Amino acid sequence: MKQKRIAKGTRVVLSLMLPVLVVLSATEASPQAWKSEWEKTLAGAKKEGKVVIAGPPGQTYRDALAAFQKTHPEIQVDYVGTQGRDFAPRIMQERRAGQYLWDVNIGGGATMFTTFIPAKVLDPLRPALIMPDLVQDKSWMSGFDDGWVDLGKKHIYGFVSYVQYAVYVNRDFVSESEFNKADDLWNPKWKGKIVFHDPRREGIGTHQGTVILLNFGEAALRRLFKDQEPVITEDYRQIAEWGARGRYPIALGINLPNLAAFQKEGVGKNLLPVEDPKFASAIAGFGNVALINQAAHPNAAKVYLNWLLSKEGQSIFARLTGQNSRRLDAETGDKEYLPKPGVTYLNGQKQEHQEVRLKVNQIAKEIFK
Repeated sequence: MKQKRIAKGTRVVLSLMLPVLVVLSATEASPQAWKSEWEKTLAGAKKEGKVVIAGPPGQTYRDALAAFQKTHPEIQVDYVGTQGRDFAPRIMQERRAGQYLWDVNIGGGATMFTTFIPAKVLDPLRPALIMPDLVQDKSWMSGFDDGWVDLGKKHIYGFVSYVQYAVYVNRDFVSESEFNKADDLWNPKWKGKIVFHDPRREGIGTHQGTVILLNFGEAALRRLFKDQEPVITEDYRQIAEWGARGRYPIALGINLPNLAAFQKEGVGKNLLPVEDPKFASAIAGFGNVALINQAAHPNAAKVYLNWLLSKEGQSIFARLTGQNSRRLDAETGDKEYLPKPGVTYLNGQKQEHQEVRLKVNQIAKEIFK
């Protein structure tokens, strides 16, 4: 009996040691293993010849995310600019018809975890990341795992982190003395002079509504929606233009690349954020990525993901969009929006805040008929 117990105990020790041995063999014992897998995947991607991306709307994002083709000219980028709220019904309808046309989705995370994860549209992302540096903590602000947006930490990865302020004010029309702190947003004098990205559906408007709900409470959000009578629109470019030209000098839901496009033309140089801590959050914005399952071009999808999260891909994204990558060795975007060391920012885009986001949608639907 003693021999059996010793033998059984030995087997337990060996089984406990086995995962350690596996980890060592994967990361240290065979440095050529990932290169072999990469070469095989790259060869397959070249045969497929194309990768199909659903990404954020706008030429700036298209330029940044299609730059992959310069590094891999044998793989064509088919890029479709769309918001998640529009892409979700499209891909679900296609799948009901037996069509599987997409490879990678980049954009806001909310539609991905409210629609795509429950509908089993996404594959786990980490197994597709072949190059070792992509998953090393030293490569990323706050470590690799801090980038996961979904609760399961498997499907949606935020590669961007920039400080976003809820409210922008055009100082050509509204002076600092008139509006310089968060509470000024509810001043009756701004009634009808505010534009807001539509908070009835997912998007930046919902995020900014979440910031206000969490920091000021439901009553304050309702007063903003009802008493201040903001004009709502789904068009990010329109919000930037209206704010930049002063048609509505106070704007909530500004998307930075859209604003930057006007400011490069000399328009809206003084459309600036109200830098009150209660308006601040650090988010990925449209900088979230997910791997669509049953991909049309599975090898090309993997090659694209490895490029996107590489130093090169992240540097290009930051340089062209102005949005700062979480990747520490990448170029920085607009330094003005870099998260400050030691400051804890709200990230209302993470799935843990989804119930609050839905509450914002509900309140907005009640008030904006």
